[in-house]
Amino acid sequence: MLDILLTYHSAFLSGLKTTLELLLLIAVASIPLGILVGVIGTRMMPALGSVVSTLRFLTSSIPVLVLLFWLHYPLQSILHIVVNPFWTTVLALGLVNFILTADIVRREMVLFPNSYREAAATLGLSLWSTARFIELPILMRRIIPQLLSNQGNMLEYTLLASFISVPELFRTAQTINASIYRPVEVYSLLILFFLAILGPLHLAVRKLKKKYAI
Repeated sequence: MLDILLTYHSAFLSGLKTTLELLLLIAVASIPLGILVGVIGTRMMPALGSVVSTLRFLTSSIPVLVLLFWLHYPLQSILHIVVNPFWTTVLALGLVNFILTADIVRREMVLFPNSYREAAATLGLSLWSTARFIELPILMRRIIPQLLSNQGNMLEYTLLASFISVPELFRTAQTINASIYRPVEVYSLLILFFLAILGPLHLAVRKLKKKYAI
């Protein structure tokens, strides 16, 4: 494995870079918007919350790979456009991540104990102060572990981008293996790469869940 890693380290690093770029763009584009829509859909526009719930049902019923293929082939054919598969992946996974984030926020806000709000009102706190000093800190403690866990799922979903020719880490491993045909070593290296990325992430999620469990 070490020989393969030394020989093809540039290719592995390029694939890893593409994978991490996908994850970063997906998270940056979808998490803030998802939080905003989740809050608005719960506190200001209940109809929007219903839309989020419906979209969550649809995304749980449609495999991500099918959505990715539909955005890459049929939709682009209908619109008579050609989009770089990298950005098609960002759009598909960003959409899924956005819906998941909005639904998490919506559900946690619905479950938020009204007694906290009533106590704040009794103390004479304004709605803004209540949201800033009571609701937001508690909600973030409950939401952050779930959001981090979702990003781990998004990282796993980036492997699907190989099916539409995005040169991420998995496709890079496939290309290298096709050249040297040493699947045990190549895919063992792939396992180590993902273990190095996802291992610390899942450990952080477990610690946060234990720390902030209420």
